[in-house]
Amino acid sequence: MTDQLTDSQRKWYDLAAMHADDFALRAAQHDADNSYPFENMDALRESGYTSMPIPADMGGGGASLLEVCIAQNRLAQGDGATALAVNMHFGLPYVMCDLIKGGDDHPRPLLEKIAAEKLMVFAAVTDPQVDSLKGITGLGYTTVKATKTEGGFLINGRKGFATNSPGGDLFASTAIYDDPDEGEVALIFVLPPDTEGLTCLNDWNTMGMRASQSHSWTLENVFVSEEGVIRHNPWEWDQFARGLWAWHGGSFASIYLGIAKAARDFAIEQTKGRTRIPFKQPESYYPGHQFLAAEMDITLNAAWTFQKDIARRLDGDNARDDAMLTEAIGMQYFCMKAAQDVVNKAVDMVGGAALAKGRPLERYYRDVRAGTMHPVGGFDALELIGKHAFGLPFDVEPRYV
Repeated sequence: MTDQLTDSQRKWYDLAAMHADDFALRAAQHDADNSYPFENMDALRESGYTSMPIPADMGGGGASLLEVCIAQNRLAQGDGATALAVNMHFGLPYVMCDLIKGGDDHPRPLLEKIAAEKLMVFAAVTDPQVDSLKGITGLGYTTVKATKTEGGFLINGRKGFATNSPGGDLFASTAIYDDPDEGEVALIFVLPPDTEGLTCLNDWNTMGMRASQSHSWTLENVFVSEEGVIRHNPWEWDQFARGLWAWHGGSFASIYLGIAKAARDFAIEQTKGRTRIPFKQPESYYPGHQFLAAEMDITLNAAWTFQKDIARRLDGDNARDDAMLTEAIGMQYFCMKAAQDVVNKAVDMVGGAALAKGRPLERYYRDVRAGTMHPVGGFDALELIGKHAFGLPFDVEPRYV
């Protein structure tokens, strides 16, 4: 892959490789301790990695979506949980950049602040009580409610999956306001995490991606000013939902393919020189291992080609229309399953030793399981792709008609 990189792509790849090799030394310990990698995030801030997708004229790295994917794929080969955490941070800046490209310059000062002060953004948008498809296409449709008060709103409820909770500088979330004239309106807001009424529940204790520390948060009479909210329709594929999905669907698979690549490399390295009695040749001569290696490489090459193509096109013309977004959904669906398939084959190649806690393959196996759980995935993804094939709208209620 590296011999085909442009100078700009190589710059970000090399930076990611430097961090990945360092982070790999601590990944197992953070996984075992269920701890947040503060030192990793500090290093990413200082190197400019966390500002990568912010335009250069706002103080960022000016990286394209494809360049971000190339870097994130390499970073995940060292530490998948850290790569996932920083990708969650990238989401809000990416949506803000989308708005600016569309003519809304309102987010510019915040983007400049994030870049200049090397801030880490974290968001609690997921609501476990809301179907994942409605949640993401409604950009945070939620049971969290906003009530009008003097000068703004009071927010009450609970949100989950706030990745980077221990180390984030800016907390982003959503709430639903029942406007007497407009009906339900979704509110997007960004606050300091020490805002009165915001409480982290410290409840992240999972099978995989443990160092991401994606805790739940409660909001109790949290005040948000009228000027501090962005309003939009809560169940439409509008500019906010499309921008968020372009980011999510265009980049997250690169992380899981990076984990799969690391698993493939580990399996090859572990078995190529290993011999077993009574055989005289190492396991690299076993036809079964050769077939597994071939299948892993074919799958990785196909999936990575798909990922790169979508990332490149999401930065181009017509990048937010239904056809393009549907292709991005299909790419994520395919790549997440491909990543799991590769890791499963790596486990089969290594055998019983793959279960050992002291080896990274066991962690890769757990971490890669999270891929298919990212929205839009599973039957939700197939539903949207199928509806597009039949020319049916995505965002109508009742949903199944």
